[in-house]
Amino acid sequence: MKRLSPGRIGRIGMALLGAATLLTAATPALAVKNVRLDPVQDQRVPAFELPGLDGTVWNPEAMAGKVWIVNFWATWCGPCVEEIPAMNTAWESIRDDGVGMLAINAGEGAEAIETFMRDIPIDFPVLLGDGATTMPNWQLRALPSTLIVDKEGRIVYAALGPRDWDDEELLDRIRDLAD
Repeated sequence: MKRLSPGRIGRIGMALLGAATLLTAATPALAVKNVRLDPVQDQRVPAFELPGLDGTVWNPEAMAGKVWIVNFWATWCGPCVEEIPAMNTAWESIRDDGVGMLAINAGEGAEAIETFMRDIPIDFPVLLGDGATTMPNWQLRALPSTLIVDKEGRIVYAALGPRDWDDEELLDRIRDLAD
């Protein structure tokens, strides 16, 4: 039996990785719905004051008395970008049900976000986060992250990673908080 040298093993491994990458790119992803919301205990919306792209200043008082879906994202985050169309669909479905939606960017400038939104619009308010403090202030470590806030300003659910926000069953769980 012929032995493979470490260099040959590396080349074979790279060839297999390349083939797997091509196969993955050519094969549509399996349609697995992700509608999980993780319960959060004893966490309130932190003190914050962030400008919206439209000039509106947002803070916890502006959110009072309403249920909110608060999504943290960035233009360079692939999973963030992938979930935007579903979030737009969700916004159309819930906007008249006592539920608000915010997209808080993780620290990019207004010009970069507006340029991005020419190709991929976001139909609900977009806030300009501070890259150094916004995520830690909300106790978040990854993008996308989405928090569900109840009428009293308590964070009741968290979703780390993209979700199928246009799923009616998921949206009904959020609507129930508004009743």
